[in-house]
Amino acid sequence: MLLNEGGSAPGVGPIHKDEMQATLAPLERAFGIDLYNNMLGSAGKKQFSGDIDVAVTVEQDDIAAFGQKVQDSPLTLYYAKTSVFITKVKIQDYDPNREFIDPATGENKGVPEGRTGYVQVDYMPGDPNWMKTYYHSPSETESKYKGVFRNIMIATMCALYDRNSSEERTADDRRAMEVERWIWSPSHGLVRVKRTPKPRKDGNGFTKQNVDKAIKQPIKDPEEIAKALGLGSAKDLMSYETLKKAIKKHYKPELYQKIIDSFAKNGVVTDIGIPDDIKVSPEAKELARMKELAGV
Repeated sequence: MLLNEGGSAPGVGPIHKDEMQATLAPLERAFGIDLYNNMLGSAGKKQFSGDIDVAVTVEQDDIAAFGQKVQDSPLTLYYAKTSVFITKVKIQDYDPNREFIDPATGENKGVPEGRTGYVQVDYMPGDPNWMKTYYHSPSETESKYKGVFRNIMIATMCALYDRNSSEERTADDRRAMEVERWIWSPSHGLVRVKRTPKPRKDGNGFTKQNVDKAIKQPIKDPEEIAKALGLGSAKDLMSYETLKKAIKKHYKPELYQKIIDSFAKNGVVTDIGIPDDIKVSPEAKELARMKELAGV
């Protein structure tokens, strides 16, 4: 499931990648749109997916009508709207007794747990080409980690790489009065913004919020994104591992370590589990604390 969805349908379970095309085909006919070629994240890459996220090209003024069409379809067995349209549909050609063979080892994995014959399909309005870039998730053979790690790493890089802050600060929380930086936007692309504290309505100081104003045209082409972020090529954007290797090669050691430290402190990363290659041992943490106390 992708980061910005929020919500799940009842009674759904995993779907095998071999079942996806048949399952999406009747939905494509009903709604007149291509779904299979616009799947997002790891759907169709991993052997099993917990749900299917699909990008749909719908004009802003037509989103409500599209949602109503999805809700009214007899193929939709459950419907909810958050930032996306959450549905439950029947898995086509479903066999509850089907056993699955691991393609890498040839091992019979048996019947997976949690299969119900139904799967969650989430429709996400937007630009499919950009969303496939933003929500890209590497396959099981390309990365040990979820696609969300890749996106958090890029967002961390955007927050710290080529960041320019003014010396003038707010009186209360010492925020810079002006920051130029990159942001990684699910809807707009890689965007260069000028960030300023949001003034209070009464004119007395600033709120805790910031205001971002785009100062350059958004970038959606992967090669141009890599160039803007000081990387070698679009291939560097493919996974947590490729990003980590690229920033170690192209960034100064101080910036590299700052990005790694910030990434490791992200709440989602700590909840899922910090990658072993950047995990700090308890002994190293204690040594760092002692050095800090000693002023070393």
